Amino acid sequence: MLLALAGLLTSADGKAADEGAFERELAEQIQKLDPDAAKVFAEANAARERGDLAGAAELYEKVRARVPKFSAATRRLCTVKLHQDARNEAVALCRKALATEDVAENKAALAQALLMRPQGTTPNMSEVREAFELATSAAARKPDDKFAQLLVCESALQNSRFDHLRTCSRALERIAPEFAPTHLYASMVDASEGKLGDAIGKLDRAKSLGLDDQTYTSLKGQYEEAMPFYERYGTTLLYGFLGWLAGLAALLGLGGVLSKLTLRAATAVPKSADENATGADKWLRRIYGVVLWACCAYYYISLPIVMSLVLVAGGGIIYGFVAIGRIPVKLVAIVAIFTLVSLWAMLKSIFFRPKESEPGDKLDLAEHPKLCAVLEEVAGRIGTRPVDNVYMTPTTDVGVFERGGLLRQLTGRTERCLVLGAGVLDGFSIGAFKAVLAHEYGHFHNEDTAGGGFALAVRRSVFTMALSLAQGGAAAWYNPAWLFVSGFHKIFLRISQGASRLQEVLADRWAAFAYGAEAFTEGLKHVIERSIRFDVHTQVALSEVIQEKRALANLYRYRVRGKTPEEAEIEKAVDEAIHAEPSPYDSHPKPADRFAWVNALPKRALEGSPDDTLEVWALFGDRAKIEKQMTQKIREAVAMNHGVIIPAGKPKAKKDAGEEETDEAEEQAPEAAGAA
Repeated sequence: MLLALAGLLTSADGKAADEGAFERELAEQIQKLDPDAAKVFAEANAARERGDLAGAAELYEKVRARVPKFSAATRRLCTVKLHQDARNEAVALCRKALATEDVAENKAALAQALLMRPQGTTPNMSEVREAFELATSAAARKPDDKFAQLLVCESALQNSRFDHLRTCSRALERIAPEFAPTHLYASMVDASEGKLGDAIGKLDRAKSLGLDDQTYTSLKGQYEEAMPFYERYGTTLLYGFLGWLAGLAALLGLGGVLSKLTLRAATAVPKSADENATGADKWLRRIYGVVLWACCAYYYISLPIVMSLVLVAGGGIIYGFVAIGRIPVKLVAIVAIFTLVSLWAMLKSIFFRPKESEPGDKLDLAEHPKLCAVLEEVAGRIGTRPVDNVYMTPTTDVGVFERGGLLRQLTGRTERCLVLGAGVLDGFSIGAFKAVLAHEYGHFHNEDTAGGGFALAVRRSVFTMALSLAQGGAAAWYNPAWLFVSGFHKIFLRISQGASRLQEVLADRWAAFAYGAEAFTEGLKHVIERSIRFDVHTQVALSEVIQEKRALANLYRYRVRGKTPEEAEIEKAVDEAIHAEPSPYDSHPKPADRFAWVNALPKRALEGSPDDTLEVWALFGDRAKIEKQMTQKIREAVAMNHGVIIPAGKPKAKKDAGEEETDEAEEQAPEAAGAA
């Protein structure tokens, strides 16, 4: 590495370390030789200091003429000629000075003259070697002279003598720690030893002490070009990665704080039954919205980072095999496929949207006018529009959602949907059903189901990525993509589910204010109990039907002949479900807490309906038809998941007493399913 160090070399001009003492010594020496010449020498020095090189050269010539043996005048004239770009003349003068007097200063001056050359010219290696010998000799005589050590470093550098460069740079660190060349040469030593990061640090220090921009930029560029990628950007990437993790931790912390605030808001009872069910908790919902939006944005910002990590990890492993000169083809192929699958999963999660499927069988509401009337009544009490469609499922689902893009959301033309499970309707009173429906409509009123397009897109993206990784065999703990998607999913759930809990609490208030806390408590408890009872009934019934190869026309009216769980066992399961503590990722608070919170609300006078004690099935036009359709769905699911075909069967006449009952008898016993 050859550097243009003219400014640094000529700035010293052959002066000793203790400049003042050295100048006094020279003045005394020439005063003894020729007092008149001493005055001229002083004038020459002054001219040189103020930049009058021509005047200084003329005066130094006069001193040389009067006192030829005074080598300092010849040496000073040599350095002036160097400044005047008269290198050849300068070298000749420095040789005369050294011939006149063999002192360290004259050797250093000649070494300087030999090292200095016009920019762009090729160095004369014989002169460089001579300069190295002269500088080394000068430094040996005066080891604390920084100018001599500086010349040793420069000549050693140009001679590629890095052992001497190391020695002189350490000497400079000792005698001139605030001297820019000290850190410059120290950086070169580090670079020669492969410590490029340390070399750049010392180069920056030299820059702060006055190193010229051209030298700094040129040398730093060489260092960075020689650095491996990981070393050049490693620190920056590390800090960036730590900052990214800190951001995730901050979001998680905010989620925890907001969850606590949600619990506090849930236990804060409104002062009046006439108060809006949303109450003073709007601000908390807004904060949740901002944090959730930030979490979603963080997800998309993180994807390029994770893709880079996957690419670096996969490429690094393959590069490592290439570097050691042994390439296990099969292993490299596995790593390459693993990397490509991970990258494809992430790209797919961004650009591909899974096709929406219907949540169940869509009811023709025209065939169920009583159900429509209830839907409109509840919507009127909550102050929102009713659902557009109702979907039936075979299980115990009760929920609402909205469909439609941003434009439909802004214009209020989204499609509102209610999902009802046939398994939840047995024993469900219309009054309790209205209260549960009011809870679902409360979500519509609070716009919990609208405006969440960003969050929904993130959920879909996370699900798509996780599914693609699992299907591609890349769902492993050592895969950065899998670690990210699984970790982010937990963080996102912790934050979004906290918001969901607040939404549930506020929706509960709508139900309690509209139909009373007692009706809502009854309805929610019924949904929980039916979920457990229906699961038990379904498992026992299907097991019996499959083992005994029976037909199944209507699961909901099927009478189990074999052993069923004890009633006490089922009641215990229901009680445990009501009092089970939710995990940080659950979207609903504990049911027992929800019961307590709604019953603590101010009471309101409410008018009931005579039909409220009837079963919800009374609102449907053809119960048996719906039950058989849902049973068909279950038979299809069993066939798809287990490869077992369950026939539907045909109604048969009842046999003699004690013999096996037929499908017709099963359809006449709806109470059996409820007690299962």
